[in-house]
Amino acid sequence: MNRGPSMTIVQSATRTTVSANIADFVRDLSIDDVPAPVLARARLHMLDALGIAVASSGMDFGRAVHRAGSRLGAGRDSRVLGFGTALPAPSAALVNGTLIHGLDFDDTHIEAIHHATAPALAAALAVAEQKHADGASTLLAYVIGLEVGCRLAAAGSGGFHDRGFHPTGIMGTFAAVCGTGKLRDLPQQTLVHALGLAGSQAAGILEINNSWLKRMHPGWAAHSAIVAATMAEEGFVGPATVFEGPHGLYASHLGTVPDRGALGLDDLGSRWMTAEIALKPYPCCHFTHAFIDAALELRAELSAQGTALDDVRRIDCPTSIRLMPVVTEPADRKTAPPTIYDALFSVQYAVALALVHGRVDLAGFYDAPLDDPDVLAVASRVTCGPDPESDYPRHFPGEVVLHTVDGRSLRRRVPASRGTPEFPLSEAEVTAKFAANAGRELSAEVVHDIARTFTRIEDLDDIGQLVTMCIAPEKQGVENS
Repeated sequence: MNRGPSMTIVQSATRTTVSANIADFVRDLSIDDVPAPVLARARLHMLDALGIAVASSGMDFGRAVHRAGSRLGAGRDSRVLGFGTALPAPSAALVNGTLIHGLDFDDTHIEAIHHATAPALAAALAVAEQKHADGASTLLAYVIGLEVGCRLAAAGSGGFHDRGFHPTGIMGTFAAVCGTGKLRDLPQQTLVHALGLAGSQAAGILEINNSWLKRMHPGWAAHSAIVAATMAEEGFVGPATVFEGPHGLYASHLGTVPDRGALGLDDLGSRWMTAEIALKPYPCCHFTHAFIDAALELRAELSAQGTALDDVRRIDCPTSIRLMPVVTEPADRKTAPPTIYDALFSVQYAVALALVHGRVDLAGFYDAPLDDPDVLAVASRVTCGPDPESDYPRHFPGEVVLHTVDGRSLRRRVPASRGTPEFPLSEAEVTAKFAANAGRELSAEVVHDIARTFTRIEDLDDIGQLVTMCIAPEKQGVENS
């Protein structure tokens, strides 16, 4: 007898909440509302992510999360990229989100410091395949996840990292709820409850300590989102003030609650943050990318001058003070990284790879030994003092200064790295990156077919056709590889 009045009270209280505003956006948006250039970028980001996921399926962490996902229960809803294993949608999202982010090669919204695609796409693919949704519906749900996740993360730009939280693991959960809600056509009130329930499942601390923890954050976000949406569908009530409440997400994680302007609620559907997301040309922490760009330019200049790398006695890489604990310290682990993860988050090592080999790619981290004496010798010459000119978190700048034995100094400062909106990767570059990644597990013919499919993804009758293409034949049907 009390259910009706209590629900009425909740509904009236949620009309002006942040969750209600977001839910209205999710409910109202159609694919015709999204500008064609935004959809074009979204297709490229989706293609990029699928290539990374397929490559990750051949890695040790990829095999581990696949085994774990398989043990959580068999299902027929959705399949794992690369492997093809059929799982319940939440489990497939857990594995796929981890695969997309696992190589640290996936996209980032710079100001938000948020890996936008991994949680949004992992949830959208899992739910879309479960529902046999078409390509257009899947693409729209994915874009919605990108828009919501980027806004929520940008409202705490830099602040989450300062307090030891990973924005992707936290805000990616809400992004994935919204994509899930769109595909399931959740009523506005149900979506508000789902967002509220997601607040207690959104998680991601940055106490990584040489572990694989960060890799699973987007997967857990996508998994939690589908669980939250399912509970809300069944009538489980969540808090309507999950974002702005005195014990809500921002108050508990940042100690302050942003206003509507900071949350970007007023320009939902007019400003497209999807078009602002950066794609990575290098498979390592985005904080290192501008340094790599600078090092590659200086390497070319050294070559043009006929100066050998051995003639460089010291390398200065001034770094934002707030980023030093992430990518420059402790210096001994960054100059001679004992694990791949240490190398991925090292300015010193990334700069050395660029200067020695003229490239920074998966082979440099996963196929070649980390103790290459030539690379370590250069890394040992890198010093990373504070950068007073840094405008982090608005950009992730990088500067490299080479000091030669004959007293010369060669300097390059990169205010924004390749792949960012200021210097975007071309469609050809993204397609080439996809081919290189997916080609580690799939044939060249299949890779070509997938890339071609993305030019007409909205025409797919069932998104499962795309997932099928992303399965390595020798892994298909393997539950515990």
